[in-house]
Amino acid sequence: MYVKDDLGYKKRVKKKTPRPMLVTLVCLAIIAYGFWNIISSYIGEYSGIGTLYPAANALMVVFSFVAVSGVWSMEKWGPVSFVIVVALKLIIDAVFGHFNPLFLLGFIPAAYFLLLLPKMRMTE
Repeated sequence: MYVKDDLGYKKRVKKKTPRPMLVTLVCLAIIAYGFWNIISSYIGEYSGIGTLYPAANALMVVFSFVAVSGVWSMEKWGPVSFVIVVALKLIIDAVFGHFNPLFLLGFIPAAYFLLLLPKMRMTE
């Protein structure tokens, strides 16, 4: 979309995509869970698993924060990267023997984010 500025030149204006309230609530819940997951990984909850797992787990949570920021700003790369991060987190949990079927619930917000993909904008 183009608008004219004060001098009459056409200027490109980015169209803002409104963020649904459910996306806001889901993103905030994911961020809160991520902070809790990072804190709990270093206070001894995962002490029997090994020394590499808490670091790998925290790295996946940080990657999920990046993906959630893409969803929060309604960018098309956000949902895709969130699905990738959820799948990598499950793989890392399986490799370290800490797989829990409850972690499959991470695909519920991922599916919701993918449903909103047509409403999101491309990054220029």
